[in-house]
Amino acid sequence: MVIGKMIGKNEPEVIATESRMARIFGFSERKVRDYFKDARIAPAKYDLLLGIKIFVENSSGKDEIAEARKVDTDTKKFKLAILQGEYHHKDSIELLVSDMLARFKAKLTALPTKASTQLLNISSRREIENILKTLIGESLKELSEYKELKMEDIDVDRAEDS
Repeated sequence: MVIGKMIGKNEPEVIATESRMARIFGFSERKVRDYFKDARIAPAKYDLLLGIKIFVENSSGKDEIAEARKVDTDTKKFKLAILQGEYHHKDSIELLVSDMLARFKAKLTALPTKASTQLLNISSRREIENILKTLIGESLKELSEYKELKMEDIDVDRAEDS
């Protein structure tokens, strides 16, 4: 229980009991006795403001140390993932994507020539649509198969030209 403001020059402004300190800081009463020795003004009574100051001083550095440990652990995990091939260099990814787009562009560019020969003597609108859908589907299939593409499948000269 907080007793309140006391009158006097060197006396604490707010006094808290040991059980109150334990509830405030989430400590056991035994830990309160050990942790806040310097804030103790009488048996089972503590200067609350001094206790808060002690708690803040002792806690602030621990957060930084914990954060540094977490960063170190995350860095080690990331390096391991790189070694295991889970991550790739951005130049490799750019090359893969460039090659994928070059292949798709080639398919689309060839589409009119391929379509014109197939559509030459067809007059049925539905049949023309089906042929065009099939040709477009083949081009899109090329784009959808990028997950299976590997670095050794890339034509480096063609990818760099596009």
